[in-house]
Amino acid sequence: MTNTITTTENTPTSEVTEAFVYLDPGVIVLGTNVRTDLRADKEFRKSIKERGVLEPVTVYRNDDGQYVLLRGQRRTVTAVEVGTPTGLIPAWVVPQPDEADRIGDQIVENIHRAEMREAEIVAGVEQLALIGASAAQITKRLSVPRPTVNAALAVTKSDQTRNRLESGDLTLEDAAVFAEFEHIPEAVERLERRKQWGHSLVHEAQRLRDEAAEQALFDAEVERLRGEGLPVLSGDEATEARQALRVERLRTSDDEPVPVEDWPNLPSAAVIVTEEWHYPSDEQTDSEGDDEHGSDPDAESEDDSDDEDDYAEPVKVYAPVWVVTDPAAVVEAGYVVPRYYLDNGHSDEPIEETDEQVEARRAERRRVIANNKAWASAETVRREWLAGFLSRKTAPKGAEALICEAVVTGEHSLYKAMEANHPRLRDLLGVGADKSRWDSHGEVAGIAAKATTPKASTMTTLAAVIAAWEDSTSKHTWRNPDDWDARVLGALIEWGYEASEVEGILIGLDDTHEADTEDDSASTDAAA
Repeated sequence: MTNTITTTENTPTSEVTEAFVYLDPGVIVLGTNVRTDLRADKEFRKSIKERGVLEPVTVYRNDDGQYVLLRGQRRTVTAVEVGTPTGLIPAWVVPQPDEADRIGDQIVENIHRAEMREAEIVAGVEQLALIGASAAQITKRLSVPRPTVNAALAVTKSDQTRNRLESGDLTLEDAAVFAEFEHIPEAVERLERRKQWGHSLVHEAQRLRDEAAEQALFDAEVERLRGEGLPVLSGDEATEARQALRVERLRTSDDEPVPVEDWPNLPSAAVIVTEEWHYPSDEQTDSEGDDEHGSDPDAESEDDSDDEDDYAEPVKVYAPVWVVTDPAAVVEAGYVVPRYYLDNGHSDEPIEETDEQVEARRAERRRVIANNKAWASAETVRREWLAGFLSRKTAPKGAEALICEAVVTGEHSLYKAMEANHPRLRDLLGVGADKSRWDSHGEVAGIAAKATTPKASTMTTLAAVIAAWEDSTSKHTWRNPDDWDARVLGALIEWGYEASEVEGILIGLDDTHEADTEDDSASTDAAA
């Protein structure tokens, strides 16, 4: 073998021997190759640009002294397009093979190449972390997506989940989810059920995150009110207080409301923290009822009307409600409890309703509450997926038909988006998301100007149509889906999105809430 040579020019051929050289990729002649689809993705191009070509390509010298490429076409072409840190790439110079060997070697090189196992990727990321590399540095050095690095780092902290990854029981994506919730047995059980049913864990994981965040906010409010001296019940205590009755419903022996200043002194007086949804645009409150933290005895089922302000987002607020947890003790103290409460024994529902009617109404309220929360979690997952999908360079199959339908039929969501300068499109593309409709014209014009080819223009228009639909959705969408909802979601599913159960309602799938929440249904009726 000869010594290493660095060259940027072709040299006359001489007696051919194997040699290791550094070449300017631009002078290498691309020989005939059985591989025609180079598929140089963004991460690969980034790796070549920042780290260069790590594995030498294979070339031979023709009669004119030119270096002709045998193997390593993808690396060479990408190096020409994006450059390398040194401007050169490593290459093995070998004798020119006959055609049979060339064809066979080019096929064998590709079809017998095995990708790294995900457990090996985790081990490598762990080694980089142990020598002090941050997640950002690892992402840059490996030229892999940041979520992959984050997932690998998460798995390194969980021996049990890592063992399942190494045995092949979990993918890296799923292993990261299990590692995240490994300390919560109930969460792991829910994830296991999803996995057994063959569903993606992404929606269940987001629901678990949202529930944990909600619980943390609730606990903080309970502690704040307790700090003010109020006898606030925890979520579990409120659930157990099934006989609780709102103090404002009590009457004195003179048939007068109990004075507010006397409420804390009533037998078994306590405070339950309830959750309500308020629309900031007006005084309208769209209550979800109250969840497992403690139910408001007066809560109504959610308003099904569609006349709320199109641009208003409901805001969750916590409301402390004074109750008595032992109505019998209140009666003994001389106060009067509503007749229908006593007639029903443990229910604060009107006596005109039968037990079956009461339970049916409560079951429907539980279904609405659960599906509203599931929709909120699914919205997070869907928008993260859309942010990646809408940044692609070419539109998927069937995009033109969806665009045509939206434009020709005058789809209302698209009209609203155009009128407001496409707020959701700007948000999903990360362009002027913080600007209002009045000062974002330049950003919208820039999005349009960037689409300089027919393919790019089609994709940008598709992005506008889908983002407009996304911006029109809310927790009311699953309750009142229309044909356009089914049309768009169906297209997204066809293009790779995995919808959750509550989203499936839009395309006519059965609502599976009752089957999934049967064990927890009683908790939503605490203090009802």
